[in-house]
Amino acid sequence: MRFWLCKAARYTPALIGKSGYASWGSFILYQDQVYGFVSLCEDPHTCRVSLFRSANFYTFNEVGEVLSDGLTAAPFIFDDKFYLIYVDRKRGNKVRIAVSRNIEGPYKDFATVATPELFGATEIDLGSNVYIRGPLVDVIASNILPYPRGLWALRISVNGGFVNTWRIWQSPGLPGPWHSLHNASLYKFDDYYVLLSASNDYTGPPYRGYIVGFYMDSLYNMDGAVKQIVIDASAQSPALLGRDAVLGADTPSLVLAKDRAILYFSIVDRSVGRPWDIYVAEFVPCDYAH
Repeated sequence: MRFWLCKAARYTPALIGKSGYASWGSFILYQDQVYGFVSLCEDPHTCRVSLFRSANFYTFNEVGEVLSDGLTAAPFIFDDKFYLIYVDRKRGNKVRIAVSRNIEGPYKDFATVATPELFGATEIDLGSNVYIRGPLVDVIASNILPYPRGLWALRISVNGGFVNTWRIWQSPGLPGPWHSLHNASLYKFDDYYVLLSASNDYTGPPYRGYIVGFYMDSLYNMDGAVKQIVIDASAQSPALLGRDAVLGADTPSLVLAKDRAILYFSIVDRSVGRPWDIYVAEFVPCDYAH
């Protein structure tokens, strides 16, 4: 069997300095091009989503704004239509769904599917990917506030109807890489599932960031999962920034293309505080026995 996230072969900057506070992206491969739906934030509560396009995974051109108010927009394609599930930042931190007949837009809201209260939160965010089974769509939500952050599965119908939500990960509250999970996404590989999540240790400064993985033999079997620190951002700071630094990490978004696993994620230098910029890790796959 193929283990896609065996080792990061190289790190490359992708979208740098695009916004004053943060750039957080969700990436999808469509017709041999990578499209990035990127939340560009001037502060924690002022975010818009702009579309970027690349033919080589690394160099992006901006297509234009697709949502005037949105955070962590997760794209998916169903029945020849293009959808975005996202969180608004100025209209109550609600989970909304928008649709278009063209991947480049325009996108139009047609349903509100969840509110922060469903997750016991005042603010929420989403992962960058959805998991589709028939007309049902799962996206992973997390509570931004209060700390520590945890993970919830949110299931909706493709027409925007709420189906169910349930907690899949409760932070143990201990210092370290597993303290505060958020921006998590679910992927299906061969006969196993992978949940990739950002995790930042908010027990105290300097708030080291990680990208972590859960490898599951059945959907949402988090307790029985094999856990991996996929990227320790601070340990990789010489490769990312060319110097030692304590880094935060956010918003993993995975694209598979033939024998390549391309992971987009955001980092921030904690000594500076802003902006969050988007980098790319290209992984070398390896085989394993089971």
